[in-house]
Order: sequence, then structure tokens, then C-alpha cells
Amino acid sequence: MQGIEREIENIYSLDVSSMFPYKDMFIIVTPKGHKAIRRIPFSFERLRFVHGAKEHLASNGFPFIDPYVLTASGDPGFYHNNSLYALTDLIDGRESSFDSDADLVKAAAALAGMHKASAGYIAPEGCKVQNELGRLPGYFAKRLEDIKKMRKQAKRGKGRFDQLFLQYADHFINVGEKASKELAASAYEKLAAKTWDEKSFCHHDYTHHNIILNDGRVTIINFNYCCYELRVYDVANLLRRKMRKCGWDVSKSELIIRSYCSVDSLDREEMEVMKIVLQFPQKFWRVANRYYNSRRSWSEKSYVNRLQEVIDEIEPFKAFIEAYKETYL
Repeated sequence: MQGIEREIENIYSLDVSSMFPYKDMFIIVTPKGHKAIRRIPFSFERLRFVHGAKEHLASNGFPFIDPYVLTASGDPGFYHNNSLYALTDLIDGRESSFDSDADLVKAAAALAGMHKASAGYIAPEGCKVQNELGRLPGYFAKRLEDIKKMRKQAKRGKGRFDQLFLQYADHFINVGEKASKELAASAYEKLAAKTWDEKSFCHHDYTHHNIILNDGRVTIINFNYCCYELRVYDVANLLRRKMRKCGWDVSKSELIIRSYCSVDSLDREEMEVMKIVLQFPQKFWRVANRYYNSRRSWSEKSYVNRLQEVIDEIEPFKAFIEAYKETYL
């Protein structure tokens, strides 16, 4: 980031008083308020898609976002030392907490409002369109194949993780194959086609630190991963994050669904697809994939503990799915 302050002053016509790191960004103090600058981990063409999505939300009645501050030439970002950066106003407030039911209810209603306002987004010319619609069957198949390959690796290993993984790999493969079959028999393709016709998009990273609360107002930030996608992807993500904190208590899911549907309703076909998304053993795949296929940044004990967390959820999750079917389907 060396020398970037002068560049910011030139590109944005801003006087930079000071600049300091904070989490995944740098905070910039200026006479026009505090700004946040983040490195963008993708292309300028992709940034144009994200910028267009934010502009669409604001013009469609949902201004509760972190729009990019445009450069003097009207661009949403700039290059510095071959890296792409973008500037936003720093949003005042605190990160939401999914331990708080009140925060959760607000987050679910805000998500529904964002989804509703996203409809009709025509991506600008010259951008890189991010479209995840219709890809879920392929993702399921690929990740199941990954788990089977990792099972072979585990058979050659002698560690505690290998032993624990082998004990439960067949169970999670069966769960994943069942989810794949249910997805093929569901209304998924029909919903994907409908969403494409409506041109609505998802946030795709709807987690507590991207939801900022201030005096009852909810602001959604960091749209880096937004894409054309079924809205139940975001709702399932929100559910999963909360359910893991409360032992898969179905009554907590009702808080989320009820709050979301107070703004925009979910039909039975969407609830069925969301159940299937929740069923797929995503976390089992993610922990094992990180252990076997990524540079290991944790000790083996940490990996074993994370895998054990997934295993400990088997029975509570089964009970949740049965309650989900009774409650919503």
C-alpha cells in the first residue's frame, strides 16, 4: 500500500489526513468523512458487474448498501502496483450478531428487501457477468467426487484425521447422493429459469460481518461475490450459520423464515430446494478438502476438532430436517 495515499488524493480529489489498517481494509480519514479502501480480488470487468448491481439496488428502492466512491474519471476502482482497489464510505455502526434473535430478524428482513430490489438487473455492457444459475447439480457432483477421492487418500494415511474421516465418509457420501437425487427431481431448473428471466441476484456472502446495524437501520456491505443465483442460496446460508449456533433448533429457523416472508414470500418449491441445499454435506467437504488439498494452516488437532463438530451435528441435523419438512413442506 506504499504511496497509495497520494494516488487516492489525485484519483478521488480527496485530502487524506491519515490512513490505517482495519480487518480486511484500510480506513482513510478525510475532510469528507472516513472512507474504506479494499483490495479487489478479481478483474475490473467483474468490478463493473458488482458496481452495476449496487447502483441497481439503490435506484430500485434499496439504498442500504455501501456504494463505490467513483474516481474523477467515473470508474468504481483503480489499479495500484498491479492490484485493483475500490473505495467506499465507511459505514457507521456495529456488525450484526447471529447470537441475537433481534439482529437475526433484522438481517432476514433486510435480505428479503435486497432480493426484491435486485429484480430486473441488466448487467452493464463490458462487464464480466457472474451467473451461478443452474450450476448446483454440477457442484454437488464435483464435491461428491472430491469426497470419494479424499477417501482413497485417507486409506493411505495413518493420522487421527484420516481415521475419523474414514469412519464417516460413507455416511456423508450417502447424504450427498440423496441430496443430488432430490435436486434432480425438484423444481430447481424451473426456479433457475424463472430467476434468470427476472434477472435477480444474490449477495452470496451474507454473513454477520457484512450486515451493519445502526439505530435500527440495516446496511448490507461487501457485494464482492454477488451473482445471478436463486435467492434461497442466501437464505440457506443465513439459516445454516444460525442453526450451527443453536443446535439446529427449528424454532430459530422460523424466526428467519417469518421475518424474510414478512417482506417477500417464499413458495413451497423454493422451500424444498432450500432443504436440499441445507442437506448437502458442504461443511464435511470443506473441512476435508482443506485438510487434503490445501496448504495446511492449522494443526492436525484443529482439523480433527472441526471434523468432529460436523460429526456431532449428524443427529441434531436429522431431527432438524424432519421438523423442517413438517413445518414448511
